[in-house]
Amino acid sequence: MTTTDGATRAAPRLTFQLPGRWLAVDPRDRAAASVRIEEVVREVVGAADDAAIARRRLRDQLRTVVERAADASAHALFLCIEIVPDLATPASLTVHAPEGMRMSPAVGTSADAVLSVLQESFRVLEVEGADTARRLDGPRASMLRIDRVHSERVEEDGVEAVASRLEAEYWFAVPGSKQVVLASFTTPLGEIRSAMLNLFDSIALAASFGPE
Repeated sequence: MTTTDGATRAAPRLTFQLPGRWLAVDPRDRAAASVRIEEVVREVVGAADDAAIARRRLRDQLRTVVERAADASAHALFLCIEIVPDLATPASLTVHAPEGMRMSPAVGTSADAVLSVLQESFRVLEVEGADTARRLDGPRASMLRIDRVHSERVEEDGVEAVASRLEAEYWFAVPGSKQVVLASFTTPLGEIRSAMLNLFDSIALAASFGPE
């Protein structure tokens, strides 16, 4: 079970090797974040008149990502433009340590102990996506992944479209502690869930912890 005991040391920083082109965003600076969002929308979607719905959908989703990152006091936020040249891949990565989230004193500090308790708490609390929970172990970090797909209806100028947004959360066990760090990926490419999860998994599995 998790508690809100804040009397523990700060988690070390989790770093990623991001393939392709990503823009770093400071969610605390709303004006600068808005400029970054427009850069991503312009490069990913383009300026064609018939892409208005796609631009609006991506812009709204990225604004939501920035707002959530700011609310969570995220220490890293990245917006993806492309993974390989000339292939637009809209996605975002937010990293933060959920404030006050600690395991109870009875839980050990091993990744197995922390992630097992975390997975059980997701099940008991009926967290959305808990049924998708999967343990992943990379060479330098262990994590629990859950994912969910949301269907959204977008309308502009009488044209209506349905879009699927994929959210994938990677809960990393901080080595030698009862703490976790959360890395959240979001993409409007929910229609290709398996392909995007494979991409996000590869990034998460290559992540590593370093000194603060």
